[in-house]
Amino acid sequence: MNLKRMAMGAALITLCLFAEAKVKPVVHYNFGKSGNVTYAVAPEKLTPVTGKGELFAIGRPVFYADAPGDKKMKGEGGILFNGNGDGYKLEGAFGSPAENQVLEIWVKPRLDTQQGEKEKEQAQVLLSNGTAKEGYVFVHRRGHWYLISGGSGRVEIGEVLPNAWTHLAMVMEEGKGTVWMNGKKTGTFKPTKAIAPHFSIAVSEEGKEAFYGEIYEVRYSTFATGKFNPESDFLLDYKKIKEISKQRLAERRVLVQQLEQASAGKKIVTELPDVRQEKDWLISQVEEPACLFVQKSEDGLTSKFQLNNGLVSRTFYVGENIACVEYKNHSNEAEFLRAVKPEARVCIDSVWYEVGGLKGQPELSYLLDSWYAEMEASDLAFTLEKVETGLPLKRYPWTPKYNAVPTDWPAKGLRMEMTFIPTESMVNVKDVKVKVNYEIYQGLPLIAKWIEVVNEGKETVLLNDMECEVLAVNQDQVKRIHVESDFSFALVNADIEGSALMHYAGTPKAYHVGSSTTKWTVDKDYNTWASHNQAEDKFLGFPHHNLLLSKLPMGPCTKVSKEVPFKSYITFELLQDSDDRERQSLGHRRMYKKLAPQTTESLISGGITSHDETKLKGFIDQMAELGLEQLDIMAWPGISHDNLDSAYVQLWRRVASYAKERGIVMGGYELQVASRGRGAEVDCIHPETGKPGSLFGQSVCIASKWKDTYYSKMWEFFDKTGLMTYNMDGPYHGDPCASTVHPYHACLEDSQWQQWKTQVEVIHELQRRGMYIPIPDWYFLNGQCSTGMGYREASANLTPQQQLLLGRQYIYDGTWHKIPTMGWMTLQLVGFYTNDPRVGLEPLCDNLDRYEAQLMQFLGSGCHLTIRGNRLYDTPETKQMVSRCIDWFKEYRDILTSDIIHVSRPTGRDLDCMMHVNPFIKHKGMVVVFNPTDRDITKEMRLPLYYTGLKGKATVTASDRNKQSFSLNQQSELLLPVSIKAQGVSWFLIEE
Repeated sequence: MNLKRMAMGAALITLCLFAEAKVKPVVHYNFGKSGNVTYAVAPEKLTPVTGKGELFAIGRPVFYADAPGDKKMKGEGGILFNGNGDGYKLEGAFGSPAENQVLEIWVKPRLDTQQGEKEKEQAQVLLSNGTAKEGYVFVHRRGHWYLISGGSGRVEIGEVLPNAWTHLAMVMEEGKGTVWMNGKKTGTFKPTKAIAPHFSIAVSEEGKEAFYGEIYEVRYSTFATGKFNPESDFLLDYKKIKEISKQRLAERRVLVQQLEQASAGKKIVTELPDVRQEKDWLISQVEEPACLFVQKSEDGLTSKFQLNNGLVSRTFYVGENIACVEYKNHSNEAEFLRAVKPEARVCIDSVWYEVGGLKGQPELSYLLDSWYAEMEASDLAFTLEKVETGLPLKRYPWTPKYNAVPTDWPAKGLRMEMTFIPTESMVNVKDVKVKVNYEIYQGLPLIAKWIEVVNEGKETVLLNDMECEVLAVNQDQVKRIHVESDFSFALVNADIEGSALMHYAGTPKAYHVGSSTTKWTVDKDYNTWASHNQAEDKFLGFPHHNLLLSKLPMGPCTKVSKEVPFKSYITFELLQDSDDRERQSLGHRRMYKKLAPQTTESLISGGITSHDETKLKGFIDQMAELGLEQLDIMAWPGISHDNLDSAYVQLWRRVASYAKERGIVMGGYELQVASRGRGAEVDCIHPETGKPGSLFGQSVCIASKWKDTYYSKMWEFFDKTGLMTYNMDGPYHGDPCASTVHPYHACLEDSQWQQWKTQVEVIHELQRRGMYIPIPDWYFLNGQCSTGMGYREASANLTPQQQLLLGRQYIYDGTWHKIPTMGWMTLQLVGFYTNDPRVGLEPLCDNLDRYEAQLMQFLGSGCHLTIRGNRLYDTPETKQMVSRCIDWFKEYRDILTSDIIHVSRPTGRDLDCMMHVNPFIKHKGMVVVFNPTDRDITKEMRLPLYYTGLKGKATVTASDRNKQSFSLNQQSELLLPVSIKAQGVSWFLIEE
């Protein structure tokens, strides 16, 4: 049955052959029979080659030397209509509403890139037999072909492919209508009740809604009931169709054979696995390898294969094309997919194309296995050519350092690459291939995905836009899939209802408030979800927003050539098995540990604002005595990394060498990109003013020539000085640039993409050099190490007592989505923007208790701590206290830098605590308890130890080294008795 459809459905290359006899042509207009010269004015009157009905010209349609299939090679052509009112019309119509009839047209639409949104909404009339109210009208609207049947609405015929010849037809038989595209039935309709006396080509009855493109021929025919055969009676080249069908079948056989050939990580099976995962991946190692299972084909023409790691699986069906048909979480056996969608969508030279996918799913609320074989490929979608496997790619260079957690890099797993090629119909992208890449990792319920566009032709194409993921998700699973990409930074992740740090005039553009690359939207094809009363909106949470798209807020608008292929950002999809916030966020944090392992790097930093060599060396001596590991030359003045003055370079070379000899790495602050202008020629141009300007003050455009001058100097500076940390404030935060003269981007639409690529290149090079990278943004999936735990510069000027409780609130809030080492905190020994003595802790010996309290708080959180001041101790007693705290941290660093479980947010009214857990090391947990009140508190704390992996009992070692065994309840909770003095702190180590 599918083979017959395939024979019918193949492409538009075609040409009209008059079929014998079963249909009776009433009128047939063929514009190519007269011969033509391109742009010669078409005649005012056109006589049909068959039948009667002379057409009269409106405007100035012209001949154009193009025609379907081999007719162009025979010198034939069509008529070009300019979309401004050119057309032909006849005062009269053909046939009656319900008689057996065929109305067909060969058409080639052109793309008008100058159209505004209003014009795009307007329909373009191709052919009218009657009017839209009384008759049959073929129209083009918003990228789709429709037939309007007067009195009974419209039916979609198919997708429009600009600049390609397409055959459209309607058939009425025994009062039942069908619509056809390139010989394939695509819909049904009811007959009009009457046909008005009007017939026109390329314009409506009022001479409006004009068509822009070419038309080769139009024919109206009648036939006796049961005598019309769609396999022979359209104006199609059936010989060519059969050749294409035969070729496609051969290609499918080759594809299925290739799928069953051995390759890395592939297993050929008679049935795909579907096994529930009994282990909880958050407390037990799941060691099933990532595999590609291929189910042996029974017919040699269809296949199923599945990416599976025991925690998550993604299953694909291969028929006329490929479609993802299952997406499953094996921890709770939840199915995430409700409908088939393309693997991706790409907009090339302003035309959208699907990549893979199958059409014809009867119902989009659910998907049945029995429907697979009935679903068909689109002639306008890239088609699967081959599937290859290999190991995951190393997204950036990284080697374990700076006390990072040991792990595999890249993560163990499997990569699958699917290559798609254009169909015969896709003549404008005939040399383009699209690759869809997947990676799946051992022990993580996550799949990563990206696309590549390869141009093997001589002509450059423009990739205007793309959707790197298109998923029709079951409504009950929308909140259980965490999706993020490595195209991640301030303005892309910004949300209009977010942190309120930015203030916008009116409604901001997507390039200023991107809301991430993850978009949940309404599926326009899905019309059977329950329509609820508006009164329920606030309770239901908009369940119909269940189409997941991964796309850029703007662009990429990038040229793709044979020499310069395109690779997208990477989308990461983490399947959750619960609605519990802690469990979901813990899964998110485990994702970073495995896929961005540099986030586990841990250094204790000392920060100073001096350039005085003697003072700096004294500060380094104190750092070395206490065990600090990183020196940060902080604002202001920081360090100018493009200053290659010999004396300046030698100063920092001496300081860096002095620090290195004592086991300390160093670097310095610089306001580098965001909110720092570097000159009118290289600064960002504001899109709305056309003048220099940015959302972040005035920022330099890092896709300007500044990129060549600054970064080359920065690398030379690093080489000559030996600095090993990149402490840049204002990396690329996302400011767009509307310049058209900057050498590394062409316009506004590609400015974010190209600047992001530049910033990513810098971070990758820093990792290659083995440097530590703390920057205030979210480039973690590209190599960044840490960011601010919370961002409020003004809080640096609060009193130490305020900073204590606020600091713990920052840590509580910031570690829902960060492991502790991803967030930095600063202990201010001196004021930041003020010399007010109430802000700092100087003299240190007079504020020993407060100094210790802050040290225990920040070290106890496991964060990236910087102790900022002019000295770290002032007396032996101060030195002894600081050394004791740092030694404690280093002794328990493995558990203190592990994930935090959020027991309760600090309120200042009762005890609060930070509880670290790690089921995979000896130290299963650490609880640091704080008493912010002015009274001693003794109580029993209820601590959830499930994520320590302990069951039944736990051994607790208190701050005084007293060890005690406790029983756990069935929920793995520990009832821990504690007594904490006013303003005091105690810690408790948890082991088996």
